[in-house]
Amino acid sequence: MIQRSWYKKKRILGLIFLVVLFFMTKMEWAKIRYDRQDLLERMNAQNTTLARYDTRKLKDKTLHFIKRINQKDLPILLMVHGSPGALNAYETYLQDPTLNAQMNLIAVDRSGFGYSDFGIAASSLDLQAALIGEVLKDYPTQKKILVGHSMGGPVIAKLAMDFPDLVDGMVMVAPSISPDLEPSIIWRKALNFPLIRWFTPSGLRVCNQEIIPLKQELEKMLPGWKNIEIPVTIVQGEDDFLVPKENAYFAKAMMPTNPTVATTMIKGGDHFILWSEVDLIKKEILKILRKVENE
Repeated sequence: MIQRSWYKKKRILGLIFLVVLFFMTKMEWAKIRYDRQDLLERMNAQNTTLARYDTRKLKDKTLHFIKRINQKDLPILLMVHGSPGALNAYETYLQDPTLNAQMNLIAVDRSGFGYSDFGIAASSLDLQAALIGEVLKDYPTQKKILVGHSMGGPVIAKLAMDFPDLVDGMVMVAPSISPDLEPSIIWRKALNFPLIRWFTPSGLRVCNQEIIPLKQELEKMLPGWKNIEIPVTIVQGEDDFLVPKENAYFAKAMMPTNPTVATTMIKGGDHFILWSEVDLIKKEILKILRKVENE
């Protein structure tokens, strides 16, 4: 009787654990998603140019973004986050007075993250690029510079390939762009098993689901690299354990006829240089701006 009672308690405790785990994964903190009102209040606390949210639609998809437009004729700086992530990854850049004085700033929630169809993965780089292109079409006369971190790197590269008239310069930060350098996805496929996926927080689940087909998506991009003729800078950490530094060399090798391609290798830098090396990356953005303005 005692043993039977113990097994019954174990089953009950196990069920309680699963229920608690499920609800924990559905809580806001587990979604890797920012509070829209809180971010907007911080953005507008000290700046004279107000930031505001906006959206664009393409077929059945919605892209959510934040923008700070100082003067309509200034160049556009559009920033794309990695995986997982959201537009608040660029909060420091959006608040930077030097960048704000010289450019109009925009940061997007990539499809499936933040408030862009949250929880629904968009594995197609073609689609992600086209969605962001809808934002850039609003600025036909301005020069446009793109920044992409990690997974944002191949997204902005694809945009430059598919919509060359919408991109005048790029800064790729620790970009995942070489198909041969993509790690094994066996464990990612295991995490995508329905029962495990059910318990995975939405932000991490979308991250996993878009990275599983990434190698094939990058392979499809290979012929397009030679067509990128705009100024490009790749900023990479030497000690990046998530995206190997060889990705930077891959980018340069894939654009051999583009004399403006430059690489900045950060000694001791890891995958999180977007936040640890803000001044350096800001400097590279302004260098690209000078190149674009002098063309």
